[in-house]
Amino acid sequence: MPGVVMMESGASHFQSTNHDRHNGPLTNGVRDSPGGFVNPAGDQGAVDDSQPPAPLVSRMNDLPDEIQHITQGFVPVSQLLSRLAQQTHNQLDDEIVALSKMPIPSSAMNGNTANVDLSLDDNSLENLNKKVRLLNFVQERHEEWVKALVITNWSRKAEPVSKLIDLLHHVNMTRTLYQASLDYMINIKRDSVWYRTPNPDLRTALHVLSTGQAPWMPELNYIQPPQITHEEKMRWIENLNTLLSIRLNLDEHENIPEQFQEFEIHSGRVTFKVFGEFEVDLTIADEDPEKQFWFIDFRFAFQPAPSELSDRLREFLEIKVNEILQKEGLLGCYKFLHEFVLTHKITEYLRQAVDLSKGRWAGMLRVERLRRAMAIHYWSGRQPLDSPQSYIIMGVSSGKNLGPVTSQGIRSRLTLRWFRDGSEVKNVQFSLDGETISTETLLNQVIGKHIEHILRAFYDKLLSQERFRKREATLGVNIVDDNPEESTLTMQLSHEQSLNIKVAPITGALLAAPQSRGNFDLQTQLNKEIKRTITEQVVLLERFRCHFMEDELNRRGKSRGWSVCNPPPVKHDVPRQILQTKESYQLIWLKRRGLPNNWYIMVSQSPGGDRWWLIEVANPSGNAKIITHARLPLSPSPPRYSDKFFAELTFFSSAIMSQTGILGAMHKERIKYGVQDRIDPMLPPNMKVPTIHVRLSEILSRHHPHVSKNISSWAFDFVEINLKSIETPIQQSSSPANESVLQGGEERPAPLTPEQHRYNIVVDARVKVADPSRFGPLRGNVERNVAFNERLGVFAFIIEAEVGGSILDMLAHRLQALSRLAGSIDAIRQSRRDIQCEEITLNNVKFSYTDQSRSINVGAPQNGHRWTASLDLQTDKMKLILDRENPQFRAADQFNKLINSKEGFKGVPWFLSITLSVQRALSSVERAWEQINGINQCRVNVSVVALDCYMVQYALPSANNPGRRLTIHIKLQNHNSISEWRIHREELGSNKQPDDEIQKVLLKLWTSDKRILRHLGGSVAVDVINGAEGMIKTIDEAIRSLVVKSPSVSKQSQPKVIPKNAGQTKNVPANKPRGPVVISLDD
Repeated sequence: MPGVVMMESGASHFQSTNHDRHNGPLTNGVRDSPGGFVNPAGDQGAVDDSQPPAPLVSRMNDLPDEIQHITQGFVPVSQLLSRLAQQTHNQLDDEIVALSKMPIPSSAMNGNTANVDLSLDDNSLENLNKKVRLLNFVQERHEEWVKALVITNWSRKAEPVSKLIDLLHHVNMTRTLYQASLDYMINIKRDSVWYRTPNPDLRTALHVLSTGQAPWMPELNYIQPPQITHEEKMRWIENLNTLLSIRLNLDEHENIPEQFQEFEIHSGRVTFKVFGEFEVDLTIADEDPEKQFWFIDFRFAFQPAPSELSDRLREFLEIKVNEILQKEGLLGCYKFLHEFVLTHKITEYLRQAVDLSKGRWAGMLRVERLRRAMAIHYWSGRQPLDSPQSYIIMGVSSGKNLGPVTSQGIRSRLTLRWFRDGSEVKNVQFSLDGETISTETLLNQVIGKHIEHILRAFYDKLLSQERFRKREATLGVNIVDDNPEESTLTMQLSHEQSLNIKVAPITGALLAAPQSRGNFDLQTQLNKEIKRTITEQVVLLERFRCHFMEDELNRRGKSRGWSVCNPPPVKHDVPRQILQTKESYQLIWLKRRGLPNNWYIMVSQSPGGDRWWLIEVANPSGNAKIITHARLPLSPSPPRYSDKFFAELTFFSSAIMSQTGILGAMHKERIKYGVQDRIDPMLPPNMKVPTIHVRLSEILSRHHPHVSKNISSWAFDFVEINLKSIETPIQQSSSPANESVLQGGEERPAPLTPEQHRYNIVVDARVKVADPSRFGPLRGNVERNVAFNERLGVFAFIIEAEVGGSILDMLAHRLQALSRLAGSIDAIRQSRRDIQCEEITLNNVKFSYTDQSRSINVGAPQNGHRWTASLDLQTDKMKLILDRENPQFRAADQFNKLINSKEGFKGVPWFLSITLSVQRALSSVERAWEQINGINQCRVNVSVVALDCYMVQYALPSANNPGRRLTIHIKLQNHNSISEWRIHREELGSNKQPDDEIQKVLLKLWTSDKRILRHLGGSVAVDVINGAEGMIKTIDEAIRSLVVKSPSVSKQSQPKVIPKNAGQTKNVPANKPRGPVVISLDD
């Protein structure tokens, strides 16, 4: 039959910690073990009162029912032997490990084992030590198993042994009852003495009260002690203070513990003060330094604590401290009081923790008392029971692991072990030796460190992202040690708003601030899964930031014409090749009303940072794909979504679209170009508007190959194209869509049409001229969209085109006009004749001239009438405009042919000045013949063969010769590099110069006139300035004299003098500017 063995009474001192177990009592180390022990033998008060007592039925038939059968504290012998075997096995393993760590013999270490005789015993010291250790281990185990054998033998007699135990227990209980009854009777007898009160002696009392004497009472003749004065009391106290000072500074100096080094002697006592623990008052009763100190008073040196000790506690301390002072002195006194205070502190911490668990920390704290320690579980209501818990264990550490303890060194102290999520944190220290005990403050410190750990984990994980590592967005963590609920993780969401992540100290829940609907949803998601890792929580934060930014863009951009595209124009994975990232990302597609429909703004959001892209999508409705993409150089930090930002974004994106269109057109026509970023003062520094540089010669040679040859003479061969602004081409005031409509009985403006929202890009093209002085008359705004700065020598053209369109045709037209203007001005300036510009515009050049050579002295007055002419540059073909009163009006066609030839305007000034005298003479001839036309059918006809050749035909019929004619040729030629007019007669037919009356008159005239330079037989050469006009007039007078002999007719009429302002060219009126248009050309 199985035997039973009763455990030793010393087992009652064992008590395991129960901070990580929740239900059920422990029975022999196993919960609810039916065969184990519940409480040690003899500890009847520890029985669970909640269980009803079992009926007292004797299991021994030969014993009466009054004898209680003892079963508590019994364990099966099999369990005892199993545990002993397991313990022996573990100790054997430890012993083997210890033997392996012992030093080996020196002979084996030196490698001499080859020559050692194995038949002989190894008697080295190391080997002997191992043998002795192994022998001792075997002997100790042998003793234990011998005891187990004895117990096993006794277990075979379990029935008589159990009966003996029951009888012994009954006898002991009877003796105890007898002794208790005897003590009770003695106490009653002793206490009854105080109840026996004698009758009062009223007679004696009356006599004493009336006379003040009692002569019948005996006189004992006691000597009254002398009255002690105040000075004597003070002297005795001073003497006692002196004795205490001498004893503590001389006799007990080396025996005073280091914690008692701070003391104060006063009022006949010494007060030892231990900071944060206690104050104790001691005194002496003898001058002998060998006598003990005596306890007087005790006070706690921390709060909260009782201000006065209870009588029972004071009596206990007085007896215990005096006993220790007698045996161990001051060191023992400190040890006892130190341990007493530590225990009291733990009790106070426990009391406050229980109060907190019943107050505002209810449901979140679980407190356990562990004998001289305690455990506090915080955030217990948030974490499930099967998950790792967070708790602290406060106890008393002996301090042995800090090093050897000296004779007076006492290192026991309060310690706190912190377990965070089931793992102990060992590198954190908490102060427990202060003057104030506050469990809530301690919890706030521990939870503050836990909150710091959580927020630091968020911070480190977010900081690993590129956008925070490069400081593209603000990320900060603020840890407040004194107030953990103020510890905050701040993550920037936009330019103005940030997300604050906090942790509630009581519940441990994550909080999102400021309060809003989106932040509440985020807070719910963060606290939904307790087991979610920090990486998953950071993903939630990044997803929330993307949704917040999309909502912010949609809400703020809608009033400025920007809207979020939903659904997106392309699939989500299409832009991955453009982004070149393997991370997860979110896309926001924006579209601007008024810009081309196939252009979008794409905002890519990822942990690597936010990027803005300008995307051109082909076939948005079908299988869409990206054909053009450009990254917008916006600031990597979150922008401020203001009206100014969206206006800048509209202009900048329009500029990039237009740049793409312009460069595409140049690439198509194989025009070389260069692109350079330019800082626009109206835009942020990171938004650099592109500047396009292209050769002027390549633009002009698109349709006029011969024009680009002379560019270097008047301008630098490059054009700078800048994108200035955008505007709506259709004015709302003039649009029929703005007419009011009736809606609901009220007159409201009609909605704008898509054409009215369409934007045009305004481009500024600049050309720098080589010599700005040649365009001196062009100051400021030349035309509505053209400006010239003489100091900088720069022409600026304002060109307006659709966003994304090309401006090459319009730019080429403007540059062609400027090239013509430059050629005209150069021809006028370089001419040696007296010709000068009067007024210059980009479409017209007005100038005046004479037939004289240019004077060397600039200020010298010019004689003669100045004629005006203008050059029209508006059309594709230039046109010289002359007044009808101008004598050179007849040669206008020849001049226009010359202007539009390869030579251009270069030779026009010279021909205008050099032929003016001849043209003036020819006009005089025509006016002179106006009076005699029709007389005898005589007439004259002036023809312009070329600009350097004129022909005057006279019809001079006579009675003898009705077909008489005269043809005078006037031709410009060079002789020895000198220009001269050659005048000769040349008739039609074979007889070029017939010998007639007219020929004789001409020969006589040519030989007698002093203005003739050279006589060439049948012709003469005259000076181009002074001789030609007079010679033509003289010839004409001689010829007219043959026709009309009347002096009135033959008199040459004088040319009409035309006022200077009367002959101005009637140019095409310039277009009126649409409002105040100002083109600024600054440095």
